[in-house]
Amino acid sequence: MTQQIKKSSRELSRRTVLVSALAALVLSIIMNGYFYSLEGARGLYVWHPILALRILLFMGLGPISFAIVALPLEKLAKKLAMRVMRWLSFIGSILVGLTSIVVLAFLIIVPRLGSLEPARLNLINPSQGIVAQPAQAKAAFSVGGTKDSATQSPEAEAAPEALSPLDRPLLRLSFSSDSHWGADTSNATARTEILQGIAASKPDAFFMLGDTVETGNSVTQWNFALSDLEALIPNVPLRLLLGNHDALFGGQYLYRKAFYPKGFSSDSGSPYYWSINTGPATIVAVDLPWGTEMFGARQKAWLEKTLAAADPRRPLIVLSHSYFYASGYDDPGFGTPWYDHYQNIPALVPLFEKYGVDLVISGHNHYQELLSHNGVTYAIVGSMGGIPDPEPSHQSPYSTWIEVGGYGWLDVDVLPGRLALTFRSETGESRQSATIRY
Repeated sequence: MTQQIKKSSRELSRRTVLVSALAALVLSIIMNGYFYSLEGARGLYVWHPILALRILLFMGLGPISFAIVALPLEKLAKKLAMRVMRWLSFIGSILVGLTSIVVLAFLIIVPRLGSLEPARLNLINPSQGIVAQPAQAKAAFSVGGTKDSATQSPEAEAAPEALSPLDRPLLRLSFSSDSHWGADTSNATARTEILQGIAASKPDAFFMLGDTVETGNSVTQWNFALSDLEALIPNVPLRLLLGNHDALFGGQYLYRKAFYPKGFSSDSGSPYYWSINTGPATIVAVDLPWGTEMFGARQKAWLEKTLAAADPRRPLIVLSHSYFYASGYDDPGFGTPWYDHYQNIPALVPLFEKYGVDLVISGHNHYQELLSHNGVTYAIVGSMGGIPDPEPSHQSPYSTWIEVGGYGWLDVDVLPGRLALTFRSETGESRQSATIRY
């Protein structure tokens, strides 16, 4: 009878350990599965492979491993090793289970805490496109990026009808990226001047290409951004892309709520990648927060179909948060290469070249840069206020011009037969100009 009780007790202990370890493994799988399903989360593991992320990914294997190791130890005369393994497994199961629940709750609940303040913004619905405004004189700029009538040239004062048809823009677009509201290192003054300059120039559309905020799950940071945007560019047609910082820890929920409200739709069915046929041009946005972590079969098929269907008589412009060809540096902490993107280039550039994309505009790197390769022009515009990146240690072989340490935006005028690019400083002065024939 005594031996039967001991055997029964031993079997119960084994069962408890195994069940606890399996429960912890399941919770870990659920947590990691949800985390991995979030926009940009997989890119975080690739580009910032910190120890904590690796522990989260594999911690569920610990308790079950100890439980399995304990099984053959039951046959030993001395049971100390078995008991140690079982206790390690049981304690590990509790820790892994609690950690999984806490992380899952953090990812789900934190972005939904608080409330976004409503903001009056002229958001562009991708399904409705962009309406070109009547041709008008361009704004001149003074310090602060505002219009200065005292500095206008006679040409600027001329009525639009006085312009040659070849010089009259069919569409006026502006682009910038990486404003990083909420970061102590961001330059709020430069960011404000840029928005004032955009408001003064009154483009047909202004595209912010991601990393609007520093940490995507912070309602406070999104409210900060919304407040400034409402105060400075309430009437400018505006569309944002989701950057890797915007997506952090469930930030996609706040991005959609703020900039893709109910009633908005796109040709792709996604709020993160879409195309707009503006009439004078075709604009295509892809979803690449860090790299190709979100570029699956569905998005690739949509992109190829969209590029193939674009009217070859009109310029084809692609927008992305992360870059393709770019100068940059090796991350000092992780050694990851922040230049000539080793994921994006092989995955998308062949499509750009095959279907005749004219211009690709992106952020992510905090420079202004102009590059060209195989008939495609690339522009980097990550200069909206985030801390400037260091002097490049790697110069892309396709770079034709770069501004390091400055802030600003890019104007693109769609003209008959050509695109006119003007890289501007935060106060509106022209830094570099280029013309692309289409």
